[in-house]
Amino acid sequence: MPDWNSFIPTDFEYDFDNDELWAHGIRYEEAVECFFSNFQVRRNKSYTDRFQLLGHTVGGRRLKIIFQLKPNNVVRIITGWPI
Repeated sequence: MPDWNSFIPTDFEYDFDNDELWAHGIRYEEAVECFFSNFQVRRNKSYTDRFQLLGHTVGGRRLKIIFQLKPNNVVRIITGWPI
């Protein structure tokens, strides 16, 4: 597991054809912004390579983002919710 205090994603992946973020009123750009804010990460209990990120956008909106961590610090955003 990475050191989340110094974690910097190298790239992002997202399935725009199956836009789960939009269904919850979140733009993709807002989800990405959360990875560059002061955030907390929790391990997903069901999947060992998936995590919950609690963070905020540049505008201060608090979000929970579900993501998969792939090799070389590539983040695959799955979905998210406002909190």
